[in-house]
Amino acid sequence: MILAAGLGTRLRPLTYVRPKALVPVSGTTVLRFWFEQLQAMSFGGVVVNAYHRPEQILAEIDSWQSAFPMEVRVEKELLGTGGGIRNMLDFCNGEPFVVVNGDIVCDAPLQKLAQRFLRLGEDLVLLLHDCPAFNNVAVDAGGQILGFGEEALSLARDRTDIRLQAFTGIHFIKPQVIQHLSVGRPHDIVAVYRQRIAEGRPPRALWSPGLFWREMGSIEAYWALHREFSSLPTGFLIPFQTGQPLWRDPTAVVNSDAELAGVVMVGARSRVMDSCRLEDVVLWDDVMVEPGTVLRNCVVADGVICSGYHEGQILVEETS
Repeated sequence: MILAAGLGTRLRPLTYVRPKALVPVSGTTVLRFWFEQLQAMSFGGVVVNAYHRPEQILAEIDSWQSAFPMEVRVEKELLGTGGGIRNMLDFCNGEPFVVVNGDIVCDAPLQKLAQRFLRLGEDLVLLLHDCPAFNNVAVDAGGQILGFGEEALSLARDRTDIRLQAFTGIHFIKPQVIQHLSVGRPHDIVAVYRQRIAEGRPPRALWSPGLFWREMGSIEAYWALHREFSSLPTGFLIPFQTGQPLWRDPTAVVNSDAELAGVVMVGARSRVMDSCRLEDVVLWDDVMVEPGTVLRNCVVADGVICSGYHEGQILVEETS
């Protein structure tokens, strides 16, 4: 299951144009990345939830050639993480499943981790890692998860056997964990996990040594991801375009006397005309950069026609 229904408020105004999982990143999207990863790992099928601009997710997935069953569940109201997972439960036919948040990128070997999950015999396992900026999950010496957020921080202060880790956004779940939730109603999955802790049935932690993990929940994180990908080895995380600060889609046109510097990504059917200068710029699809335009530290969303001088701006169509 890929969770892709969120509003992406921290990525606005970009998410006024596209849902977060379809925001272009280094030549592809997070949704496409996970689709290719899961297909390569021979999972039995993928189901995606959608709420914000669902027609885009439906059209995108419909255009892909899939070797396994793939389905989109459109939510009439935003069901939250728990409600979204519960709403997709029948897709799994009673089998254990993996849930991935649709705003993260990582190289976790999900198939191997899923096998470890099954061998553990647990109902619920969460993939954790050490990421100081996000370490707010309390884990004891036996690998039991005993708290999230403030209660986790409090436990870490009071108990020497507790360490703080970060949740990757990857869950391994057996259906009975959420079967009791009402279908079509909003639920918070962390509230479900907290209830299990209170009942003495805490989730178990799982780790993947050397994990590469990044989130894309904010404009700052979005830019940081582009900069980092440009400096990573080529082919590091397919299908992202890594190892090249300058990239353009094969259908894009960049005039020969346009000057590109820093990290520049030019999306499908976009055009950069003569005498332009682009420095640290991401152009989405169908963008027109008119002659003589200067863009610095800008993101330009689908269909925008831009001219003049812009620095440190996010440009979207006024009608979006």
